Amino acid sequence: MKIAIFHKPMFHKLTFDHPMMRVAVLALCTATLSATPMLMAQDNSAAPPPPQQQDSMGPQAGGHGRAGRRGGRRIEMLTKRLSLTPDQVTQVKAIDADTMSQMKALRADTATAKADKRSQMMAIHQASQDKIRNVLTDEQKTKFDAMQTKMKERRHNRRGGEGVPPPPPPPQQ
Repeated sequence: MKIAIFHKPMFHKLTFDHPMMRVAVLALCTATLSATPMLMAQDNSAAPPPPQQQDSMGPQAGGHGRAGRRGGRRIEMLTKRLSLTPDQVTQVKAIDADTMSQMKALRADTATAKADKRSQMMAIHQASQDKIRNVLTDEQKTKFDAMQTKMKERRHNRRGGEGVPPPPPPPQQ
């Protein structure tokens, strides 16, 4: 005579309608939902912190930085709005390249104070604008001046206008 220990399967009646199955499924879902945020938090802490105030395409990475990417669009915009001749485009590109190299050298200079760098950068920018203006015809100069005035107004409005204090610096971590 054989003794059948498992003559009846233990889980033959366990369907989702069975209370034990409901408890098991609920426990599995709860464990999964609880573990997911913990695993995500683990992934974030393992990543190295991003470098502060460095553009991935900045001068240190061998790119032209943000200004370099904008420079091409700026020349295209000037060409379109002012109807620049090919000779003028060449001259503006040369002025822009010279300005970028001066700005890059100034950014790399660690001995100069931030306030001094800012004033020097503003002077370089103004000299660049003056050189570009000298390349233009009288009609183009009028359009260029109007564009500069409009951009200055937009910058002024974006900052909040007169009497509004500048926004607070971002929090340091």
